[in-house]
Amino acid sequence: MNSIFSSYTFDQYAVRKATTDDAKEVFQILRNAASWLNEKNINQWEHLNNDVEINEIVEDIVENITYIVENKNTEIVAVFNFSPNQNPWDIEMWGKREDKAFYLHRFAVHQEHHHKQIGKRTLEWMINSYQVNNSYIRLDCIGNNPVLNKFYQRAGFQFMGHVGEAGDQFSLYEKAF
Repeated sequence: MNSIFSSYTFDQYAVRKATTDDAKEVFQILRNAASWLNEKNINQWEHLNNDVEINEIVEDIVENITYIVENKNTEIVAVFNFSPNQNPWDIEMWGKREDKAFYLHRFAVHQEHHHKQIGKRTLEWMINSYQVNNSYIRLDCIGNNPVLNKFYQRAGFQFMGHVGEAGDQFSLYEKAF
């Protein structure tokens, strides 16, 4: 497999793999997203309030699974992880899977770029340019965030069920290609 995506641009945005030079900004975008969610009483990514988590962010960048979306001014407007391998979290959520799939994680839009449809447009780009046949894109999100759950459903992801205990449930979604 040469390239996961057929194109790395959409609208006025470019998508590229993050480098270690991007690590602090990627971490800050994710941390700000966690704080914003917490203000809305959605407990997701609260572990990002710990500076130790930057090491995990750097590991993902070094593994080439972290992507950034830049605008025409090369400002980072969104970040996401996209991996062909299940990490321990994926195995906990989905069980050990042997089929071909990419797992989407840590998809966040920079706070200064909210309300510009960047998340929606990035997800549309991802779906339209994804070129791995006979595979899936899978993701999980916090179950008690109805806006986020509807976001993935509207994008054509199929709800596959919940995992976890009441009050700490995660919604599972996948899209077949």
